[in-house]
Amino acid sequence: MEAKEKHATITPGPWHARGTKISIFQPFATAYQVVATVEDEKDARLIAAAPDLLAQCKEFEKCLTHYHGTNENTAISALANENRDKLREVLAKVEGGEG
Repeated sequence: MEAKEKHATITPGPWHARGTKISIFQPFATAYQVVATVEDEKDARLIAAAPDLLAQCKEFEKCLTHYHGTNENTAISALANENRDKLREVLAKVEGGEG
């Protein structure tokens, strides 16, 4: 029997930080739901940016994959490959994999 791959369900954004509260606005609605409260406003902003950070990491992983396959400089290509692998580990943690 094959093991099913686990993927975390990410609540779609936009997420917003208001002071120490993190809110998620539902699409096409003016209402929002406070989903978390943290002690520090900077932490709230970082958490609120999580959906955007995840999307950018996925795009950057694609760029590193393309760059690795097209660059003739083996040292730079190897560095791109190494960083892509590290990024994939982080993405796996976020998406519920082993990482």
